[in-house]
Amino acid sequence: MNQFSSLQDQPNSFGWISIALHWITAVIITALWVLGRSIEFQAADAVDTRRSLHVTIGLIVWLLLAARIAWRLRHPHPRAAGQSNRIHSIARLTHYLLLFLLAIMLLSGPLLAWSLSGVSGQSGMAGVFHSAHGTIANLLALLVVIHVGGALKHLMFNDDETIARIFLPRRKDRKTPDHPAH
Repeated sequence: MNQFSSLQDQPNSFGWISIALHWITAVIITALWVLGRSIEFQAADAVDTRRSLHVTIGLIVWLLLAARIAWRLRHPHPRAAGQSNRIHSIARLTHYLLLFLLAIMLLSGPLLAWSLSGVSGQSGMAGVFHSAHGTIANLLALLVVIHVGGALKHLMFNDDETIARIFLPRRKDRKTPDHPAH
């Protein structure tokens, strides 16, 4: 087996690139969400500092998050062993919705920062972009909770490989028992 074959996704397994992008994105989005939500609870003199930190981190990781979206759109979701068509479709839909909301965040964040800077009289748009960015952030957080809940359901009740495959690529020679479709 080629030593690099586990970098790419396989029909039944995520590769190292998808696994790394998944967990890096999870950490970044969680940190940005917590940091963003904390802005409104700061003393007036600390709001700008906290907002600047949130914007700076967002800009630093912007390309990585965009790459995460592009990677998943280019590489189809591997199917877990024994996964029914219905469950696979729900999982794919959830993942694509997460990526769609992330893409909106990648657009609305810079637009919000730009509108707050008052460039070319755009400061009037700040309220619109602020509302959109905050609402989408909360929808993204809700969908992440649903995503994690689905993963925990598989771990606790389905006795399948769903959790394991986002930590390690599945070896091609590994045999797995057939699981009934659910």
